[in-house]
Amino acid sequence: MRVLVAAIVALIAATAHAQPAPAPATPAPAAPAPAPAAPSDANPSDVEPAEPSEPAHEPLHEDKEFGPVILIEQIDITGNTATQTEIIRRALPIQPGDILHASDRRLREVRFKVLALGYFRDVTLAMHKGSQRGHVVIEIHVVERGTFVLNRLWFGTNPLTPYWAGADVGERNLLGLGIAIGGGVIYASHGNVPSSRDQWAGELRLSDGALRGTRWGVNGALTLVHGSEAYRVAGTEGTTPAEFNAFPYRRFGGRWGVTYDITTLARLSAGYRLEEVDTALPVAPTQTLPGGEVVGVDLHLRPGESRIATAQLGFDRDTRPDPILPHSGGRITATAEIGSGVLGGSYDFLTVFARYEHWWPLRDERHTIGMRIAGGVVIGDADRFDRIHISDVDQLLTPRAMGLVLSNAAPLDILGTRSDKPSYGDLGGTATLEYAGRLFRGFGTKRVYGGDWFVGAGLWGLAEAQDLRQRDRALWSAMPIDVIADAGVRIDTELGVFELTLGNALGRLR
Repeated sequence: MRVLVAAIVALIAATAHAQPAPAPATPAPAAPAPAPAAPSDANPSDVEPAEPSEPAHEPLHEDKEFGPVILIEQIDITGNTATQTEIIRRALPIQPGDILHASDRRLREVRFKVLALGYFRDVTLAMHKGSQRGHVVIEIHVVERGTFVLNRLWFGTNPLTPYWAGADVGERNLLGLGIAIGGGVIYASHGNVPSSRDQWAGELRLSDGALRGTRWGVNGALTLVHGSEAYRVAGTEGTTPAEFNAFPYRRFGGRWGVTYDITTLARLSAGYRLEEVDTALPVAPTQTLPGGEVVGVDLHLRPGESRIATAQLGFDRDTRPDPILPHSGGRITATAEIGSGVLGGSYDFLTVFARYEHWWPLRDERHTIGMRIAGGVVIGDADRFDRIHISDVDQLLTPRAMGLVLSNAAPLDILGTRSDKPSYGDLGGTATLEYAGRLFRGFGTKRVYGGDWFVGAGLWGLAEAQDLRQRDRALWSAMPIDVIADAGVRIDTELGVFELTLGNALGRLR
């Protein structure tokens, strides 16, 4: 036991998991900032209402606004070296010539509209006197963050996959134009499971989150997967190669989508996905149970060639001031995806997934309590790849990487519920509580932006609806739920967000 504990501690210290910083394709809007305070050279008492003859480019907004009426004479943007000024100007809800109240909500929205681009660590506003009374100059100062990021870093070893390695990288602001380009590749060697083979996958992505400065965005991606997936043929809990068999498959396809910012904090998305799947499935696969009973195994795939065609609709609202190391605010996302022969596919199904998280600040936001709830349901004849995998809900297992399943490890059985927990299900989710504290902010020169420590725990569950309806045991025993816990540190850097955690270490070994 001491050896195991020592090994885990060493792995926590030596491993890092990179997560993407906010990208222009799916920017994480920041929470509203207070209206810009007038500096010493723009005393509110010196500001007079603009003359009636002044042309109004936009009507005044009367949603409980107060204060003097001002005219924006000029907008100065400073601090940007890699991002073109025009990209920032296109994101602004105000323009030179606008007449508005000093408390107009558009002034309050300037900061988080620019932060939502994902290119900046901080944005500050200042209001200066203009050339005459009632006129002001707005200064927007930005502090840029690195735009080349390491989104994911995959490596590890376990009995099913002797080793795997890969990375996903991206440029979030290509040539300062607001265009994001990225991609990833991973390779995984095969173990001793019969019929298994080496796996690899690759992906290319391109997106523009604010097409020509409008509320519309576009994105697209191409993916190729050369996989080999193991399925159980004997027993219910073991992980030895003799209890599994494998089948090869290949996936090639793309996805295309559009986004629309319905408000500064909320975004709608829609998309279409089309994949060609080629499999060499075994004839009538079966599983021998511990009592000797032989049952059929549904691999949830058509033999030979088939297609996955889906239409997707999503919603995202984010009010976190810091989407990377949040200490306040919250986020809610929901996605519905339908696959149908009408769209050109071979599978008819519906998936609905949602996620909610909220953070309550403590001790001047140096500490925080966070809650995360996520779950989903799969209805109909979904293909194997669109079903919920156990590693999607249990973070102590090796996660799927670009669609590849790299482990056949069983989850920890802490609550003593259902021991033969399924690998795939059509109903699953997690609920966790987390306590986080600030380690530092702004350490280093444009290299390390901040760090937090955290501890968290919760429950996860994954079930097949048929098993819950047709059961020979009490509901609690039939429910495949259990406990998850994690602890470690997160570090925000110019290259991305790195996690050194217990779950990260175990996920590279199990």
